[in-house]
Amino acid sequence: MEINREEVKEEVLKIGKWTRFAFMFLYAFVLNFVISVSIGLAFIQFLFFLFTSKINDSLADFNKHLFLFVSDTLKFLLFETDNKPFPFKKSSQDTSSDTNEIVDVEADVVEEEIESETDTKEVLKEDKPEEEEDSKS
Repeated sequence: MEINREEVKEEVLKIGKWTRFAFMFLYAFVLNFVISVSIGLAFIQFLFFLFTSKINDSLADFNKHLFLFVSDTLKFLLFETDNKPFPFKKSSQDTSSDTNEIVDVEADVVEEEIESETDTKEVLKEDKPEEEEDSKS
């Protein structure tokens, strides 16, 4: 089995691979910082729970964002995905707002159909008394 040095050299010198390495190095450094911050936030959340028997909702919401970032970063670092995490990833809130808009449009259509059915029933009710008078005569 012979190794072609030119092919190996071309593979090693591909810019995309070195770009990914740079992003991996950067995200690994940031991930180390975020995990340290998360441990501190966990302690603060415990203090809220200790004194009030409730968790701080604002802190819990922020923790969800941190967890999502850590999850996305680990997937990128472990080659489960090629998609870079925040700030290159669109937030999930943007996609949920698009879904709400579609639902609103569908709801408007349903309301219009209900209104047209109601109008039709009213017209039919108005016609019925005249027909009853005609049949009585």
